[in-house]
Amino acid sequence: MALAAVATSYAIARSQPPVYRSSVKLEITGRIDYGQIMAIDKLLRQLAARVTTTTVAEAVDRRLALGMGADALLAELHTQAFTDTLQIQIDADDRDATRTERIAGGVAEVMQERQAVAMENVTPQERINITMLDRPTPGRPASPQTRSLALAGGLLGLLVGFILVFLLDYMDETFRGSADVVRRLGIPVVGVVPGQEKGRA
Repeated sequence: MALAAVATSYAIARSQPPVYRSSVKLEITGRIDYGQIMAIDKLLRQLAARVTTTTVAEAVDRRLALGMGADALLAELHTQAFTDTLQIQIDADDRDATRTERIAGGVAEVMQERQAVAMENVTPQERINITMLDRPTPGRPASPQTRSLALAGGLLGLLVGFILVFLLDYMDETFRGSADVVRRLGIPVVGVVPGQEKGRA
């Protein structure tokens, strides 16, 4: 049963189209109150939330000529804010490895440019800057995770197998000896008929 579950999980995973992920990090610098962790956390969350806005998605879609539309593009974007390093990570998922890298880079560039425009009339000492730390990572397989699915299927198959064996044994009411008769019927055993040996008529 476990082998069948592994084989089924593997086949299902292999039948799904692969999805690739590219990541890029933005660093936040400038007028930041480093003594106020809650303020930093709030700032990073606000900036990360701007990544997944329709206006940013539309700008990226136009710039890269993707023809996806804002909603489809937003469905492929995920952000994480790291308070300790003052960084925002942008993850882009797509079925095309090259396109997912372009999307991650495009979003980072748009965010960087929009923040620069927003800070134009702010004094340099008060500005909050967004800088792309490095180019986006090459698109790498993100799903389906064939090994994990096969392992989970195997463990599930083993668990179901153990439960099934336990239930069958629990529901089996066959008398296997005199002790079963006494235990189940509550009457003493008077005699036992010996079984016929194999090979004798």
